[in-house]
This record gives sequence, C-alpha cells and structure tokens, in this order.
Amino acid sequence: MQVEIAGVTLSAQHAGGAAPLCLAGPAGERWTLPPWTYRQHLAALRECVTVDGDGAALDNRRLAAAVLATGNLPDAARDACLALALWWASGADTASETELRDGRIDLDGIPAQLAPWTEGQRAQALGECLVGEDAEGVWFDAVGYLDRMARATLREPVPDTLHAAATQRLLNAAVALNVVDPEDRTLLGAGPAARETAQRTLRACRALGWTPSQVWAAPAAEIERVLQLLALSETPPTTAARPAPAAALRRPRLADHPDAFVIQFEDDAP
Repeated sequence: MQVEIAGVTLSAQHAGGAAPLCLAGPAGERWTLPPWTYRQHLAALRECVTVDGDGAALDNRRLAAAVLATGNLPDAARDACLALALWWASGADTASETELRDGRIDLDGIPAQLAPWTEGQRAQALGECLVGEDAEGVWFDAVGYLDRMARATLREPVPDTLHAAATQRLLNAAVALNVVDPEDRTLLGAGPAARETAQRTLRACRALGWTPSQVWAAPAAEIERVLQLLALSETPPTTAARPAPAAALRRPRLADHPDAFVIQFEDDAP
C-alpha cells in the first residue's frame, strides 16, 4: 500500500500486527516499525493519559512519539509520521471486530477465552488503583485499573505480547463485558423515575432469579405481568363479615299448633 506523509509518498508493507511495518522511501530509504505490544501500549498510556473530574484525556503526540521511538525512522521524519504511529498503535484498521461467541474471541488469529470479572476482583482493583491523595483529591490510576480488568477478563493467553490489533480487541471486549452500558446509566440516572425503575427491576430480579440486564432485555409486557402477579400474591386477603349464626332449630310442640288450647298451671304457694 501507499502512504503519503508530508507530501512524500512511501511504500508500506503491512503483513499484520504481528509483523513489522516496513516503509520504503522514494530514494530507496527503508524504515521499520516493530510490532506494538500490549505491554508497550499500557506502559505508554501511563505516560500519556491524564484523568480529572471531566474524564480521561490522551496526549496523542506523546503516544505517537513512544511508538516511533521503537523504530528506526530518522528524527527528521518523526514529526511527519505521527498519524502513521497512531494508526499502527491502534491496530492498523484491523482491531474493530470484537465479536464474542460463548466467551471466546479471535484476537487477530489468537484464540482467547474471556469472562466478566467478579465484583471481588473489581473491588480489589479499585482499592489498588486509588493510589494517592493530593490537594485536588484522590489520584486514580486509570491505566492500572484497565490493565487489571483486561487481565482478569482474559482467561488465556497472558496478554503481554499481544500485538496492537489484538490488544485493541481485548481492551474493547473487556470494557464491553465489564462496564455498565451508557444506556443503562441513562436508565438509572437522576430523576423521579429512577427510584421506581430501581424498585421494579430489583423486585423482578428477586422473583425470577435474573440479573438486571436480563430483566431489561425481557419484553416489557412480561415483566409487567410478573409484577402484577407479585402484587396480587402479596396482598392479604380481605376478611368478609361472617353471617350471624342461624337460630338453633327446635322440634315443633303441641302448644305451637294454631288451634291448641293451652292451660298453664302456676304455683302460687308462698
């Protein structure tokens, strides 16, 4: 393929992220960029990423310089090759596919087994990455947290030597498996409906033995039926007023006959 850098067209041979990127100049110059590995990428991110209250920011020029430092390009060409270095570190346009099938993923030719990390692993990583406090607050090691997440998610192989495309696929898959989707954050965001949504979701989870994601993915009408059945089953039955007991039946007597003549004897003795 042809790459144009600062008006100069270079010939590039790209044989995949596991092989060096070979560049040939118009005068016969030859340069290479070796594979960019997971270990190198995380180490560079530690120097290039800053985190504050507004989120994370990446120093692109610094990351590109770290990538170019691994090759043999002359210093005069490095400024013109910043975009090329970022393209190489991002997987060279081959890192976007992150389809998971039964927890397995193809890391650019390397089969891998993934699984979501546990709440215990997440809590331990968070504790290890809250590493200091200054006048602006607690300092959070975002890159270390991402590294721990990826390593806990990847059951096999060890990620250190993965090349750039495989690294990006791994990181994308780990985030997709372990980080709450932005749509979920909107669903549970502030507002009068948030408490109602949380209560409905947890009631359905307890009743069905499901996770919140399963409840939210189910048809709304079915969840509504479950909640209605729960409400009916939890409502105590009303106590109906008991009818007064019927008068005890007695056998008719002769004196009860309409034509009977009744003589009543009374004892008047003192």
